[in-house]
Amino acid sequence: MMHQSTAGSKRQYHAMTLELDKRTGQSRWGGRFSYTFSKTKDNQFGESTNYSWRTATPQNNYDLDAEYSTSIYDSPHRIFLAPIVRLPSPANTKSLSYALVGGWNLSSVVELVSGAPLNTVLSQGASDANLGLFGGRQRPNLTGDPNTSGSDDDRVSSALHPSARYFNAAAFSNPGVGAFGNAPRTIDSARFQFRKNVDLVLSKDTRFGANQSGEIRFEILNLTNTAKFGNEATNNAVDTANFGRVATQAGFMRIWQLTFRYKF
Repeated sequence: MMHQSTAGSKRQYHAMTLELDKRTGQSRWGGRFSYTFSKTKDNQFGESTNYSWRTATPQNNYDLDAEYSTSIYDSPHRIFLAPIVRLPSPANTKSLSYALVGGWNLSSVVELVSGAPLNTVLSQGASDANLGLFGGRQRPNLTGDPNTSGSDDDRVSSALHPSARYFNAAAFSNPGVGAFGNAPRTIDSARFQFRKNVDLVLSKDTRFGANQSGEIRFEILNLTNTAKFGNEATNNAVDTANFGRVATQAGFMRIWQLTFRYKF
């Protein structure tokens, strides 16, 4: 648990982490597994990430405590896997066959992370008309489930699904003149993409005498070629045509790398 506070702001982080490590040693495999279950809450409305939307303005300029809710960067579930496997090698370490096919290692890094919570507001025009100088950026009333159904491919706007929406505008309503919306700053039950990334590495170390060695390393980053979707700050106003529309990538597609390193 961690708690921080300053004049007008506060933040709390609670987490439980399970971690398992196995060294390769004399065995053929090892690696690390970790799982973190956490919760982060704050009223720091200016925060941002590459994978979520937010408007950096409070709803009520005179009540910052009302901004206290789940953090924009909250990720309740985070899984990390890093296995290492020594591939079988010829017994004679001084043979030509060992020089070619011996000493290879296969490793991977797998990361699975919960998506960020949804932040919703009304458009600037509607907010100014409803609140005038008494507020900052009005939030809507939450009246239903903001989530749409289907896979990421179904919910993300693309050439095949130009009208697809990740979140549903019908789950919100305009609070009206002189009223603050009841939707919290972030909606914990409506989250962006659960991100998945797998990197794979095949490497071989070869020694040349006592003080020299070489390493061949073949890497595939984002092995599964999984898209990661980015933030679009203008798409969180529930009374606009583009509300809930996700059409931007924040990650990179599959990358292949081959490197050689010589130490002396």
